[in-house]
Amino acid sequence: MAHIRDHLPEFLLKEQQHDWMKLCREANEDPEQCVMLTNEWGLSYLSRRFEMEDEADAKVLILGPFLIQTPDVNSHTGMEQRKHMELEEFYRGLKLINTSKMHSIVNILEHAGTFRQASFRYVETTPQTARGSAKTNVERILEQTDEESTLIIDVRYKMEKEMMRAVETGDKEAFRKLHAKISNLYDFSERFPNQPIRTMRNSLIILNTLFRISAERGKVQPFFLHQISEKFAKQIERFDTIHSLTGLMDVMVDEYCDLVRDRAKYGFSLVVQKAAEYLTVHFSKPLNLQHLASICAVHPTHLSRQFKKETGMTLTDFQQKQRIEEAKVLLKTSPSSIGWIASYVGFDDAGYFGRVFHKLEGTSPSDYRKFH
Repeated sequence: MAHIRDHLPEFLLKEQQHDWMKLCREANEDPEQCVMLTNEWGLSYLSRRFEMEDEADAKVLILGPFLIQTPDVNSHTGMEQRKHMELEEFYRGLKLINTSKMHSIVNILEHAGTFRQASFRYVETTPQTARGSAKTNVERILEQTDEESTLIIDVRYKMEKEMMRAVETGDKEAFRKLHAKISNLYDFSERFPNQPIRTMRNSLIILNTLFRISAERGKVQPFFLHQISEKFAKQIERFDTIHSLTGLMDVMVDEYCDLVRDRAKYGFSLVVQKAAEYLTVHFSKPLNLQHLASICAVHPTHLSRQFKKETGMTLTDFQQKQRIEEAKVLLKTSPSSIGWIASYVGFDDAGYFGRVFHKLEGTSPSDYRKFH
């Protein structure tokens, strides 16, 4: 049995197979107890052997991976930066299980072999014609159009268009002013009574879709649209408190608006678009003007001149801006050291990274992290 939210990083697959085999051996050696294993990566599993009365072979049920404490990603020294980031992202998607929850899971596993398929029967409804043709007052009321609901729907769609326009132009302040007026228009609590988390997630799913469409209208390229919408789709399902989901909405507004302002294609020629896209994707690699010019099929001098003319920035300035934008995300979301972040985004010297960061953001990386 498996519920897969995110695939295990590929470099951990062999480790997981090894863990599963060990759990199966341990569960078969002691069939009266659940077995728990936490590997060197901090990933925990529970297993239990059980037998079904109508089946000859015993089975071992394995649950995991989950976390029993927040792992220290930085403890894995010597790991490639790509793997480091992949592992950190994977950790964020796992549930942190406390002792009481784990005991509840163990109690369920203890009785897993006794579960049986329960029977049920259908009850037919009384045919409408048998109740008579006369309609009750309640039925007549329910069939009438609710003018107030219709008005709310009209206002919702009108304000929705204005909010989408704000994101399309990258105007965060305009969006927040609009949202402050109509935040209750996206209250779908009646659809999920007593489920505030599910209600808020549904609202954020709707907003994520609207923001993606708005950013597309703002001329953002599909590559970046896919990246940001997929990221928020995962985070919406991972966050499990009202506070964290409320904070996520503010982050979504900021990042979609920034995306429109920073990556939109207004007035850019195809050559400049191609160069900008390449530098954005390969922001951490050293800038090789000859190689970039060959990709854009133009002379290096022409590329440099045209890029500065259309964007107001040199190729180096543009690349550094992309690196700092990526660093800002990591400073807000990752516990990694500033030196490691500097190296990851492409700076060989942490001191130089700090100077560039201060020049573009007006503050140091450490102060930026504290503020956010």
